[in-house]
Amino acid sequence: MVKEVKKTTETKTKLNPLVWEVPYNGDLVAQVLNVFFSNERKGTSAVKGRGEVSGGGKKPWKQKGTGRARSGSIRSPLWVGGGVTFGPNNRNWKRSINKKMVKKALCVILSKMNRDNEVKFINVTDKVELKGIRDGLKKELSKKTLIISTDEKIKMALRNMDLVKVLTPMGVNVKHVVDSRNILVDNESIKILEERLTNGN
Repeated sequence: MVKEVKKTTETKTKLNPLVWEVPYNGDLVAQVLNVFFSNERKGTSAVKGRGEVSGGGKKPWKQKGTGRARSGSIRSPLWVGGGVTFGPNNRNWKRSINKKMVKKALCVILSKMNRDNEVKFINVTDKVELKGIRDGLKKELSKKTLIISTDEKIKMALRNMDLVKVLTPMGVNVKHVVDSRNILVDNESIKILEERLTNGN
């Protein structure tokens, strides 16, 4: 059984500086994260006001002579089934942001983690078994780890681990990277990720 999983902070593949050597820009990362979190929010509850509830076109009883308090409409907030005064109104939290800004923010945070030696490049041989993958990455997997890989064998080996998230290069976003203490990228995913983040720049 082959147990070896090679891992290093360097890779033979030449890294694109537009992805891995971008100066840190905390404001950009914060802006993208704020939009991301805002778009995850659901709208608040909404109620109908006096002018929105049905009925109430006619005065319930005449103004004087009944002995009861005067009333102009059954839609009044004083009535059961009437409108609500100053009730909550549904709010749409959806916000948009330029796609280039999203890509740039991802490059910024990847570059920072790369400079801090929190990015490692892994090479899993074809002969390695599932247990060999877990054993080879035991140290890294003790912390919240993001693995960027297209290898189904890696996904199968680590799918039940609480601190590990395995994503393809096309599925990674800023939140995934910020939430992680370690990032492991296999060699095949490097170019795919770089093409995605530099395409259109």
